[in-house]
Amino acid sequence: MLILETFLTIPPHVTFSVVGEDAFLLNTRNSKYYLLQEVGTRLWDLLGAGQTLRMTYNSLLKEYEVAAPELERDLLELVADLVENGLLEYATS
Repeated sequence: MLILETFLTIPPHVTFSVVGEDAFLLNTRNSKYYLLQEVGTRLWDLLGAGQTLRMTYNSLLKEYEVAAPELERDLLELVADLVENGLLEYATS
């Protein structure tokens, strides 16, 4: 179950490029691209730095004007979608 205390990793088969405020992710296993806009790109940066979802959530809550319940819901939804598409994986340790 995905919760804010979950640790995630970016698998080696995912590449990404940042253009302006957007990130373009590529799953090289299925050759599908995925676009993250500004807040999603910030999420990606924070997760890439090894933060838990809780730490990422706290950072985003400070950086953006958003209600806490809305951010948590949107964050978990986005991360679940990234996991489902093979762009993030649950950390094993």
